[in-house]
Amino acid sequence: MLVATHQYSGDEWEQHCLLLARRHYGADQVQEVPARHGGDLGIEAFTFSGRAFQCYAPVEPLSTSERYDKHRDKLSTDLRKLETKQKDLVALLGGVVIQHYIFLVPIFDSAQLVKHASSKTIEMREKKLPHLAPDFKITVATDAMYAKERAEVLERAISLVNLVPTPPSDVGTWITGNHELTEKALEKLSRLKLSSASRASYLEQLVNQFLDSENALDRLREKYPDQWEAAIDTRTRKERKLVLEYPPGSTSTPADVNGIVNSLKMDLIRQVPTLDEPLADAMSWGAVADWLMRCPLDFETIESGS
Repeated sequence: MLVATHQYSGDEWEQHCLLLARRHYGADQVQEVPARHGGDLGIEAFTFSGRAFQCYAPVEPLSTSERYDKHRDKLSTDLRKLETKQKDLVALLGGVVIQHYIFLVPIFDSAQLVKHASSKTIEMREKKLPHLAPDFKITVATDAMYAKERAEVLERAISLVNLVPTPPSDVGTWITGNHELTEKALEKLSRLKLSSASRASYLEQLVNQFLDSENALDRLREKYPDQWEAAIDTRTRKERKLVLEYPPGSTSTPADVNGIVNSLKMDLIRQVPTLDEPLADAMSWGAVADWLMRCPLDFETIESGS
């Protein structure tokens, strides 16, 4: 049976874990160990009080047995480095002795992994390595181990997902493949008395915003499903109000559209405090683009000479 979980790349999970560690132990008490240029020593970071961190996020979804196999192999491989790279680690730690090795993963659901960690704890103690404490121990944990810090992180506006610009070729392909929607939008834009070239450019930007927003929402759903659900609920509530404010047959002006975007952005930031402003802005413009193509949001005709 496959179990869906948050999707993290290795780098994203590592940065998430390091952020939690810095908030919990103090930023000046956590030393990151970059893997490049002489790194890859079996730990991602350590504290000067003797804790070492290894962060690992396998590609999900996985079955429990598949996840266990990956966790077990990763833990075994990195623990082995504590011995094979002993000289480098002693120099790196600078007198710090590792007492607690924390193996942080997004999710684990196998008691066998805990047993494996316990077995490895005994094995590593018996090696009597100079940089490991006699009572050295291994803990397998998720970020729930730092629940308070995790809540603090999720309560502040941060870049939950990166806004990746949609390639122009993808915008053109989408416009070509969604003729009915784009024609509806172009027909609405014609009421603004724009030139044909200006209407095409405006439409291209609308579609661009729509695709940027949808792609960001897809990534948000994979990594932070609760925040994604809150954002979708906020957008849906705004759409329902929009139908009341602009019933079928009514029209709006470009100024109205800007007002709707700003209003939705404020709603998103208020209801989903973790969203940073650029992401909330992209989602708002994406929603308005969608409404112009699909919903009864229209422009009033601008009379010549007005």
